[in-house]
Amino acid sequence: MGNIHALSDAHYSTTSVDTCQRFEFWHDAVIAHCITADSRANTANSFHGELDVRSMGLLDICTMSSSEHFWSRTSKHLRSSPDDDLWLGFLQGGFGQLEQGGRNANLSANSLFLYDAGQSFKFSIGGQSNHLIRIPRHLLNSRVEGVEHCTAIVLNDSRPGVIPLREMLRQVVHSSVFLQDDERSGRCSQTILDLLALSIEIQDLGTKHAECDLYAKIMNFIRRNLADHQLSLKSLAEAHHVSTRTVTRAFARHQKSPMSVVWHERLAASRNALERGHVKSVSQVALDYGFSDFSHFSHAFRNEYGTSPQSLLRGRKVDKR
Repeated sequence: MGNIHALSDAHYSTTSVDTCQRFEFWHDAVIAHCITADSRANTANSFHGELDVRSMGLLDICTMSSSEHFWSRTSKHLRSSPDDDLWLGFLQGGFGQLEQGGRNANLSANSLFLYDAGQSFKFSIGGQSNHLIRIPRHLLNSRVEGVEHCTAIVLNDSRPGVIPLREMLRQVVHSSVFLQDDERSGRCSQTILDLLALSIEIQDLGTKHAECDLYAKIMNFIRRNLADHQLSLKSLAEAHHVSTRTVTRAFARHQKSPMSVVWHERLAASRNALERGHVKSVSQVALDYGFSDFSHFSHAFRNEYGTSPQSLLRGRKVDKR
């Protein structure tokens, strides 16, 4: 990296670089303007790449055309080279794959997506005219809540904002008119941020609705299966054909965790059964509602309701007399 220095506007090409040094040159040029990460190429000796870096108002645009190669930002990079920027990717004629936050996005021509320099990621990219736009985090945080959960998702064309955002980027990156005048550049960058915020909000709204539906379905499933001693986060996810992370996120929207809900529902059902006289013993109610450790059940019941299950059972028997 010794001979590469980040500039506000710059152009790099591997054409005039010795074949054996091309990928090293490329690696140094990209991380000088983007994010510190490890990289590798499928075939380093035949690698070719071109990179243009330009500023536009509040944003930086890095446009690359290259052979396919791979980037990996890990915990070591987060510690040694912390970076809080968000990146908007527009693969105009490229392809690749992005993994971040437990999500995996397959990228193709015209894909729009976000990734976060503040989190680990794996990113493969190749092809022509791929645009990576650096966005200072506060500019999106002030417009969209929870943007860090919207990375590694291809923005859906059916949502308002996505198509006009893509078309504006397509014009901006190919016209110097938007870049040469500071006032015009500033307005363009603000418009891009507004369109991106709209696109993310609508995408996340769909996610919220889906997760609300999932939450309701899982709650019903839990209440129907309280006697199942094997009820777990994994079994809940498998029963609904989603990942454990998706289940956890659906419950987190309600400030709950799946297994704490299972625990609470079991205790509530146990209390209801005792109060209504539907069971004859504490061991029966414990087994009926998924508790295999009777002493643990009694202790948890007392902590939750301030009385023991034995007391409720005895009180019910006295009332019947």
